[in-house]
Amino acid sequence: MLARRSGLAQLVEGSDPVMTVETVSAIEPRPYQCEAVDAVLRAHDRGLQRVLVSLPTGTGKTIVFALVAKERGGRTLILVHRDELVRQAVEKLSLVWPDVRVGIVKAELDQHDAHVVVASVQTLSRPKRLERVTMNFSTVIVDEAHHAVAPSYERILEAVGAFQPGGPLVLGVTATPERADKKALGKVFQEIVYRKTIEEMVLSGYLCDVRALRVLLAVSLDKVKVRGGDYDEKQLSKALLDAGAPSAIAEACLAFAADRKTIVFVPSVRLAFKTAEQLRARGIAAAAVHGGTPVEERRDILEKLRNGTIKAVANCMVLTEGFDEPSVDGLVIARPTLSRPLYIQMVGRGLRIWPGKEDCLILDVVGVTERHDLVTAQTLFDVDGDTLERQGLVTALAQRSQDERFLDVLGELVARPVELLGRRKLHWVYTGEVYVVPTVDGRIVLKPNIYDGSLWDVVRQRRGWFMEEVLGEKLPLEWALGKAEDAVREDGALYLADPNAKWRMRPATQKQIDVLRRWGIPVPKGLTCGQASDLITAGRDAARMMVRRIQSQ
Repeated sequence: MLARRSGLAQLVEGSDPVMTVETVSAIEPRPYQCEAVDAVLRAHDRGLQRVLVSLPTGTGKTIVFALVAKERGGRTLILVHRDELVRQAVEKLSLVWPDVRVGIVKAELDQHDAHVVVASVQTLSRPKRLERVTMNFSTVIVDEAHHAVAPSYERILEAVGAFQPGGPLVLGVTATPERADKKALGKVFQEIVYRKTIEEMVLSGYLCDVRALRVLLAVSLDKVKVRGGDYDEKQLSKALLDAGAPSAIAEACLAFAADRKTIVFVPSVRLAFKTAEQLRARGIAAAAVHGGTPVEERRDILEKLRNGTIKAVANCMVLTEGFDEPSVDGLVIARPTLSRPLYIQMVGRGLRIWPGKEDCLILDVVGVTERHDLVTAQTLFDVDGDTLERQGLVTALAQRSQDERFLDVLGELVARPVELLGRRKLHWVYTGEVYVVPTVDGRIVLKPNIYDGSLWDVVRQRRGWFMEEVLGEKLPLEWALGKAEDAVREDGALYLADPNAKWRMRPATQKQIDVLRRWGIPVPKGLTCGQASDLITAGRDAARMMVRRIQSQ
């Protein structure tokens, strides 16, 4: 049937609006997510009651536990420790299990009798709130499960019978199944039944590539005391301020990340504000957020980061969890740390995929130290620092793999780094409203859903067709990009969408030039075949704006 008119959708030849055919398909879990669900169910079949799944930030932990809850079918309790994560859990459940009745327990909300209950730990752990919850849950999910050893979690888990024979299946999900303070998660969970690393997800194309630089400060971190397995934040902040860290951070951002959306991590509120001030002094639109920032003000700042009004946000450890802005492609780790879990949480904020995002640049702000346990991008991934800086993590991992094979096999080394990539990046063209990628007879369009801008629609538009085919609606970005890639592959157009294809650097063809002139678009001198293809793929109206940018370069 015919549905709503899409004001954003445009024919490849021009700018006329097209009608939409509703052919919405269900979300298909990624292969590793299916593996994780199977691992959980198999572990329960063999008698394990409390299990852990570890997946990097941005790879769909929420989808995994939603699938487990749906597969098991009984009542489910989902425990989260931040209000932002309550909303995320409810949204993902609606995608995986749209007809389930979900209740929320947090602050004034007390919908504890729903089939699936998403609860704030801070609220539910209060004795009076805990007494009101019906405890006949067959599945209990612990999001960000590295917090599960806290007394508030233990009170809830005890109340639902998690440690009793025949109690519910308890599934913990986390990107970091270890803690800086060395408190063992084995106190709660019996086994890690499924695990993927950042490296595996980058090589498979589910997270973006990584580059990293070290910004060296004239400060000795050896004089900073260590408490609970990491640097004392008060002493660390003073040492960084005395060494002029805000100015150094701003200079590094200006030199290496001026055109990136950047999150800066610092150990104190004072450092956050001084860093934002130094960034603004150098012409980089910046703001600071911290734990005391009013909720509405924080939302406004993060919305400005999302839309590009602000280019950098300095934060005092409030964006390490529950923050999701996939267009972020720069990170400044100006909170030197000995904690691998903390470093992974910070790095995870920049690794999500986004149309046209090639990599995430990490600036590691470090001082002089004799310690060998300081965590940086180089030590986290155990790769050559120069290669990580110049060519990125994928190449650095390929080089490390080659070196390891050389040591093992000696003269039989065969280098095949390209085959490490399980998925291929597409060359997306941004029109100012939507993202498009060419196919043999049209284009694939990725656009925000008009009813929920945090979700995405994928449609196929063919030349000469008045109607477009909806390939997916209201999808998380990672699913939408997967749908688009599948469609490009089905159309046999990967060579057209390859950002590194040799044809892109050739001079524009006469046929391309004729199309642009027919549209009344001036043809810049030296226009390449790739640039012309982008203009034509974008459509007539968008091409006029894009050609001005080409002429100004």
